[in-house]
Amino acid sequence: MRSKMRFTVNFLDAILCLEIMHNSNNFKRFLGVLAVVASLLVIATIVFRMQQEVAPRLAVRKLPVQVDVSLQKFHYTETKQGVKRWELTADRAEYNKKADISYLTGVRMLVRGASGVGDLEITAQHAEYHNGTRDIALIGDVRGKSDKGYGFFAPRVNYIAARTLLTTVERVRLTDVGSQLEGTGMEYQTQTRKFRLMKDVTALYRQEGK
Repeated sequence: MRSKMRFTVNFLDAILCLEIMHNSNNFKRFLGVLAVVASLLVIATIVFRMQQEVAPRLAVRKLPVQVDVSLQKFHYTETKQGVKRWELTADRAEYNKKADISYLTGVRMLVRGASGVGDLEITAQHAEYHNGTRDIALIGDVRGKSDKGYGFFAPRVNYIAARTLLTTVERVRLTDVGSQLEGTGMEYQTQTRKFRLMKDVTALYRQEGK
């Protein structure tokens, strides 16, 4: 009788051990699956954060310091009493709100003269357009050419809107058919095309055909 009882107890113990081992294996598998899922979540979080940091840099160009608005094309027309005075275009413009200045690149300015005088086209590498006064500083390889054939060259020229006047303190060269003038400092009236060289003036005249 005791032998049967011991057999029964041993048999029950064996079944209990098997269940405990089975449950232990399931628990280990569960922990393994949980570890894999946790690893995937960590990797997904890292990738997401990297994309959040990189994507804005690729999508939005950072504006330079003190620049509030940047445009690829710029066009402005100045009119007075319904008459077009001048047009200003640029390949690129950056506006500084605090200074109220537009910084332009690849500049072309077309100035309308009085009746019969014709137009004057001015190009420059850069310009600073003062929105309040509408004055313009033309900077870098400034070249002016009229549809009558004469022109001028200077490193920098300022346009004073209130006086419709071009002025510079730099060395300037003026050309016309058969003649060339050079001097330091210039005032050039855009409506009448009258000009004055300030000092150190030299002149070169060529006969036609030579």
